Amino acid sequence: MRDTMEKIINRKIIIWGLQSINLLVAFFIGLYLFTIMTVNSFIFGFIIMIISIIFTYLVLNFLKIDAMVQILKKKVSIWLMLTINLLFAFIIGATIPLMESKLTTRYNMGLIMIPLLIILNYIIIDRFHYYLRHARDKELNETSLKNENKKGEIDSPVIEFEGKKYYFTIRSIAILAIGAPVLAYLVYLFFDTEMNYWLHEIVVKQTVFFLNLLFDMDAKAVYSPESTYHWRFIIPDRGPIDFETFCTGVQAICVFAGIIIFTPHSRDRKTNEDIIWRKTKSLIISSIIFYVVNIIRMIIQLYLFYLGYAWNDIHYSISAASSFIAAIIVLLMHKWIPEFILSIIYTGTLISKKLKEKRKIASDSEEN
Repeated sequence: MRDTMEKIINRKIIIWGLQSINLLVAFFIGLYLFTIMTVNSFIFGFIIMIISIIFTYLVLNFLKIDAMVQILKKKVSIWLMLTINLLFAFIIGATIPLMESKLTTRYNMGLIMIPLLIILNYIIIDRFHYYLRHARDKELNETSLKNENKKGEIDSPVIEFEGKKYYFTIRSIAILAIGAPVLAYLVYLFFDTEMNYWLHEIVVKQTVFFLNLLFDMDAKAVYSPESTYHWRFIIPDRGPIDFETFCTGVQAICVFAGIIIFTPHSRDRKTNEDIIWRKTKSLIISSIIFYVVNIIRMIIQLYLFYLGYAWNDIHYSISAASSFIAAIIVLLMHKWIPEFILSIIYTGTLISKKLKEKRKIASDSEEN
């Protein structure tokens, strides 16, 4: 059994390595195609991408262990996720030559995003291993987890939610309270540096594209690297609107990223089994929602500004109104990582238990 697990881990690492190389190839193909911009290069790039997508599907077979059962639907879903990751790497590479930002700034987009996609590749491949392992011997796996939990029982409150047990260490709760705000702040500061103004360009140009598509208002995105704010909107017959990091909506993503990453794991092995996958799913979906909502927010604000409304009147009111999205994200988090809200409830339970013990001790001492 130990040899089998070592074999699985070795194969997972090999597949991850191959997929990482595949992803880098997709990135450089996109970079090459939109730098050269010739018919032959596009044909060559198209062929390479098709081969990469097919290779992505075939390489998953390498993880198959003799005793494992292949699940076709799960395999296809994993392949689709890896393919989307591959295409996203290609799009990142294709975007860089088309950008106006400084050369060092635009390439930072690849330096930041590609490592994140490589990490995501490993999480997706690990999820495939999770499916295979449970398909092979689900009953045995559940029994071993239950036995481990019985051996590890401690004298602590346990919250039961949807058939699972949740109990946390005080240290993990303290790490959430301290680590989440610190990480959110540091990540925001990181994206607020000039090296990451590639994000400004992407958000500004996407907003301008949809403004002109929906309202035909001839809005423009202007790059001024000598200014404090490198990017600004030019709205016909109105003054320019400068763009800063806060306008990207990245601050909301940073806050929820800090919460999701530092949300404590339950000490119950069965409950904790797929926590990394659930956290990853929550982080990706919440980030996409915040990003899309932020673009919609700016489109509405700039269109109202174009119609003649004062910028200060519409900027703060619409920004405040869009904050209700945070409530939706919290609900989604509770669906995928209930550990966050349950850890808060658990903290209250521990405090309540401690207070009751103190009252009991005080009551006993008074009686004596």
